[in-house]
Amino acid sequence: MLAVYLVHPMLSGYRFPIGPDGPVYSWLARWMGEVGLRDGPGAGPGVPALTLTLSGALRTGAVGAVTILGPVLAAVCGLAAGALVSTTEASGRFGIVAAVLLTGSFTAYLAGGWLANVTMVALFLSGLAALAVVERSWRAVLAAAALLAGAGLAHRVFLAIGLVIVGGVILLHVRGATRAFRGGRRLVDTAAVRMALAAAGGAGGWLLGSALLTGGSIPGDTSQDGFFRRAGLRAFLLDRYRERLFGDLGRAIVPVAVGLGLGVAAADEPEPHGPGGRYLVAVCWTWGAVTAIGIVVLAVTGWGPPNRILQFAFFLPLVAAMGVAVLARRGRAAAMAAVLVTGAVMVASMVGWFRQSPAVTGQELAQVAAAGRAVSSSPADTPLVVLVDTAEPAAAYHVTRAGNVVRMGMPAERIDEMRLAVGSPDDFLAGRPTRSGDPEHDAASALYLEEARPLVDRATVLVLEPFNVKGYERALALGEEVAPGVVILAGPGSTATLPPPAEGVGRWALVGWSAAAVLVLAALGAGWSRWALPGSAPIAVLSAAPSVGVAVAILGAFAGDRFGLRPGAGGSLALVVAIGVAGHVAAARSGRRRHQGGLVPA
Repeated sequence: MLAVYLVHPMLSGYRFPIGPDGPVYSWLARWMGEVGLRDGPGAGPGVPALTLTLSGALRTGAVGAVTILGPVLAAVCGLAAGALVSTTEASGRFGIVAAVLLTGSFTAYLAGGWLANVTMVALFLSGLAALAVVERSWRAVLAAAALLAGAGLAHRVFLAIGLVIVGGVILLHVRGATRAFRGGRRLVDTAAVRMALAAAGGAGGWLLGSALLTGGSIPGDTSQDGFFRRAGLRAFLLDRYRERLFGDLGRAIVPVAVGLGLGVAAADEPEPHGPGGRYLVAVCWTWGAVTAIGIVVLAVTGWGPPNRILQFAFFLPLVAAMGVAVLARRGRAAAMAAVLVTGAVMVASMVGWFRQSPAVTGQELAQVAAAGRAVSSSPADTPLVVLVDTAEPAAAYHVTRAGNVVRMGMPAERIDEMRLAVGSPDDFLAGRPTRSGDPEHDAASALYLEEARPLVDRATVLVLEPFNVKGYERALALGEEVAPGVVILAGPGSTATLPPPAEGVGRWALVGWSAAAVLVLAALGAGWSRWALPGSAPIAVLSAAPSVGVAVAILGAFAGDRFGLRPGAGGSLALVVAIGVAGHVAAARSGRRRHQGGLVPA
């Protein structure tokens, strides 16, 4: 699965993070590595914590770590789905392999940039795997709670959706809990109650972690959607939501149709394979209902992008995997059909990955690095304003992309001081917005100017040629060029040397770092995975290990940050490793007790 994802950047020669949000996660990691973990824009500190941990362990740097995260997390999501199917014992090995491949490829709709969502999915799927075995041991309850809490630190909104899904699964288990109670079993020993306790623990852990986050947020916007919401441009926002929904529906038609069709084939089975099979069916039914209702609600209300709910519809590859397993048991011809269908769905899903490209170039990084050095010698209390402009359609996208790329080169401790302004140098110095006739552009020019106005008299104002092509010649006449393509229009600064264009991650470094990242995560999580899934097959434990390792990396970095350990630095890495080692110790001790007692503790 990892190799499938690496084909795209290797063949295309891409050396930087693929997808529109790559620059965002790169500068977020640099900033939080300097000032500590914060509540990131639209998500949480989970991805920066994971990025800093991997970059510190593999010495990739923030940009290198973000570059490998898309492929790595997609593969981890596939493995987590395999762990879920294996723990439920709803399918044989054919179904487990199908779950890995189908889920891993379905992740392509998120892997191209939306790393917080992908991280949340990996943790949520492994959390569902732990919930599948809660009746065997309280260890699974604790593990599920920790995984859900980590998922919330990665993406709080999608954790809320995940908790709704878990709530539906709990409701579908209430009847069984009632029957067990009437039969003399304690309620606290039933799956429904234990799942409820795990969900409450996960939600409580996430809320506690969020309450412990300190510090300010980044001013301005990091995405076109964020600008539309802040500027009150609801009609523009709804248009973008509809455009993305219809586009993703067209691209997802094969996975949706085949997934539902194979789900019908799976439903033809007279009875799911035991309680685990019924649990997986409950997960898929609930997830499907939440998906359908969520898309309709968001499409009608505009509270959020409905296409993101479609991209989160991971019940589709799960039911497809169950259907593939059913076909595989119906003879050689049906098994061959299952293989062909799996391949077709993978190809159709991977379009979501192959259509993406990096949102930054090496030349742009070189110029923003020169700009960062030019302002690094100015007094620490000097505000930074970057004047950008564009004549392209979808102006807010280009403006916010420029801001994200420029932050990649600013001194890490000063990223939160930077403001954007939109327009020509003459208009900006005269204190008036630049009007182009494009409502989106003009709204951005007026809003950003209003926010920058109180700072202009004491700010260093930068103009970078790639992000203000039309106004750069005029900026040269009015200010001082401190590096090729970099002008200080006003305020203090110094001359800087333009470095050579950034080379990014080479082809074979990409392969090596990606494989190493999966192995590091698996090593961190293998002990806790074994501890959390008592009685499960080794394939389930191994498949869950990398996603559990993601949770160890995030929660360990978060805990270290609370004690003043800089994320990604030696002390934080030592704590993460210690937590991983503790998992191996706990698993070994529980294994000895199980051998001595002959039972898995309830």
